[in-house]
Amino acid sequence: MAKSKLSDLKKLIAEMSEEELRQEIVKLYTKLPQVKEFYNQDLMTEEERQVLLKSYKDKIYKQFWTSGGNPKGNTNNAFIKSIISEYERTAVFPYDVIDLLMYRVEMTTDIANQFGGWDDAGYNASITAFKKATKLMKENKLKAHFEKRCKNIFKHDNLDYWYIEQLEYLFDEIDSANTSQDE
Repeated sequence: MAKSKLSDLKKLIAEMSEEELRQEIVKLYTKLPQVKEFYNQDLMTEEERQVLLKSYKDKIYKQFWTSGGNPKGNTNNAFIKSIISEYERTAVFPYDVIDLLMYRVEMTTDIANQFGGWDDAGYNASITAFKKATKLMKENKLKAHFEKRCKNIFKHDNLDYWYIEQLEYLFDEIDSANTSQDE
């Protein structure tokens, strides 16, 4: 069977009546959990979305800290990535995805700063999350909304300098890209 293209889907949709489109959305909603989660988030109030986002932040927090408030020796970066990916699949607003990615970076940076560094795998996973966050900031013109949080991360000074330099470089790339596009 040949793989369908987006253009094929658009053609099919164009041929459907409004009622058929409604039925198709309801069918997708009832059959696919991700579609249901997507629409459930779209129908949530801001407060409800923030509660959901906080639940994902709590999952990330638990990868860095024990229930007793002690740092974990090492984090499960693959599990943190899966938490973020799970949220990304159904998140309606890019702002919320950036918020969760930034939270991941803040957790790494805060714990590394408290204890004078972190393992390279943790730093690299954090850099990857920050890179994704800055890309989304640029694409959705949300840099100004996250600038203060980014700059607060850069103020940490009790960790490996190359980590903060890499984050600053990625952040400056947004500025460079926005400046060259605006000129």
